[in-house]
Amino acid sequence: MEPITVICIEESRLYQKSLSPFGFKTVEFVAYRSTTDTGGGKLIFVEAKTTLRQENAESRFADEISDISQKFIDAPQIICGVWHGGRKDKVHLPMNFDQFRENGRQIVFILVVKYGDKSDLLTVADAISKKLLKESKLWRFDVKVLNEELAQKENLVLA
Repeated sequence: MEPITVICIEESRLYQKSLSPFGFKTVEFVAYRSTTDTGGGKLIFVEAKTTLRQENAESRFADEISDISQKFIDAPQIICGVWHGGRKDKVHLPMNFDQFRENGRQIVFILVVKYGDKSDLLTVADAISKKLLKESKLWRFDVKVLNEELAQKENLVLA
């Protein structure tokens, strides 16, 4: 099994006291999963929802996609700020976080929808990807939307 390092940004004192009051949003956690056989790895930003508003309620669906997309954009900024911000209250990142873009490492944004219908997952992933089109040119990331069953297979939630 691949080694995983996890940082729970949302629960950190830095986020709750210094960033959240200024409108920063973030994901549930960030994980670095190294791939020992290839020397690569993935920096994974994971957001979790119990359900998503139905697409047919178009404005609600758009609001939900905007909120999730904002979390996916703010989270890497928070990680970079922690790295380079010189903050006294910064979270110390694991050593392997600073090399995630070298040697073929990837950034992946994953939304886990506990009760997500498999047929809707691709629609949601497409909507998030379209919302983050500009940012994807800079960060070169992948977007995945998984239900609980698929997230368990990727070892992102406990069975």
